[in-house]
Amino acid sequence: MAQRLKLTDRLDGWSRRAFVTHGLAAAGLAGTLSKPSMVSTMTGPVLCGSLGTTLMHEHVLWFGGPKLTDSGYTPIPAGLRSESVDFAVSLLNDAARVGIETLVDLTPHRPIELYQQIAKRTSVKIIPSTGFYRRQKIPKRMADIDDEKQMQNLMLKEVTEGIDGTSVRAGIIKVASEGSPLSDWERKVFRAAARVQKATGVAIATHSGAASAGEQFDLLVGTGANPHRIFFSHVDVGAKGHTDRLERLRSIVKEGSYLEVDTFGQEFYTPWADLTSFLRYLFDAGFNNRLFISIDCNWRWENGKRLFEGAEPPARDPNASKRTYAYMMTDAVPKLLRSGFSEKEIHTFLVDNPRSFFCGV
Repeated sequence: MAQRLKLTDRLDGWSRRAFVTHGLAAAGLAGTLSKPSMVSTMTGPVLCGSLGTTLMHEHVLWFGGPKLTDSGYTPIPAGLRSESVDFAVSLLNDAARVGIETLVDLTPHRPIELYQQIAKRTSVKIIPSTGFYRRQKIPKRMADIDDEKQMQNLMLKEVTEGIDGTSVRAGIIKVASEGSPLSDWERKVFRAAARVQKATGVAIATHSGAASAGEQFDLLVGTGANPHRIFFSHVDVGAKGHTDRLERLRSIVKEGSYLEVDTFGQEFYTPWADLTSFLRYLFDAGFNNRLFISIDCNWRWENGKRLFEGAEPPARDPNASKRTYAYMMTDAVPKLLRSGFSEKEIHTFLVDNPRSFFCGV
């Protein structure tokens, strides 16, 4: 990674030296760029070795449906903010009781003041994110940003100084695309994220899927991002026919990037047999140290009621609300064990790989 950082490079008006010095000094990470040992969480930086069992793609709070056909961003109703905090805390504490120690929150448009309240009431370490989700699903103030330098500066500030005027620094960048090809706006977001990552070493997570992962990878790495510090989410969606999909993902993984799988219990996305076959195929192909498993738990308020992803049409999954963070340990892991995965393999997915991703150890 150090070879990628040439101090003579320029970055939209910043000298490389000034950009790196400003960012790392503000983050308190000067001198750790090539081999980070700490990760930023809601309650301060923690050692990578303390992450433990980690869910790499989750949402503490979420505002809007996940599909193109859903309405866009809808903030939490004022009268439900306190109840939202209480419910989020209950889900996190349920997760803690079954062994979840760290959660990566990939909601970059989060109300940080509510997250601070939540973090004080749980033992689960929450790694917050900066970045931009899908343009039609984020607050207007973010969707209206069209200048690449402004995007870059926002992410840099949240990584190195703090989020929305707080001292809470983002531990990861989240970027997303609707599909492939990426729109002009999405390409700006990805390039800006890559430059911030190149300068600070912060990790990147993408909302992707197998179809768009290749284009996302090429743009991020082509702009200077370190492939070892990127993971691509939801690559298991529609995993039937995994041989062809693996070919599309093979080059990404060979370059050092990670893949995330999270449709456990969502038969409407990926039937269990296809999911386990896909995961086993990747593992046996030698990619075992480049895989994460998570739940992607997200819920929102609709007509005053909590609605989990999948509960709405067309899936109408009656078990959608069971897919909480704890579901990983109470349901997904036992089913993986019954499907032939070993405890050691599951430990690799949930403990070893997250630690390696964040700190390369």
